[in-house]
Amino acid sequence: MPGRLQTEFELKLPKLWFLLGFSGLLALGVVSLIPVPDLGGGDKFGHFISYAMLSAFYSLLVEQRKSLWRILFGLIAYGLLLEFLQGLTSYRSGDLADAVANSLGVTTGLAFYFSPLRRILRKVDRWLLARF
Repeated sequence: MPGRLQTEFELKLPKLWFLLGFSGLLALGVVSLIPVPDLGGGDKFGHFISYAMLSAFYSLLVEQRKSLWRILFGLIAYGLLLEFLQGLTSYRSGDLADAVANSLGVTTGLAFYFSPLRRILRKVDRWLLARF
């Protein structure tokens, strides 16, 4: 952007990355609300991994550490909302243990903010910009 100092971690294609993140949220919402076979209590790991992946992805996109709070509260609220909506259906049920697994996944995924993957994402971002 003109007149703005670019930082080392600034994305050149932010719309692309946030569209991918939004697609992940949408896919998770759809999968959470469609009828599926009952897995009993064995789905907790899937909840954990799904939310950890989303949280990790979004944590790689943000520039400022204080944005991690938005990711934390936003994804936890999203998980709670989906559990509530599942409880309103006749074919799914909201589960507090699922909400806990979701929240633990979100918290775990935030650690990726501090990983070298942030630099790798920026390199991929610049490579894509140069190619397209």
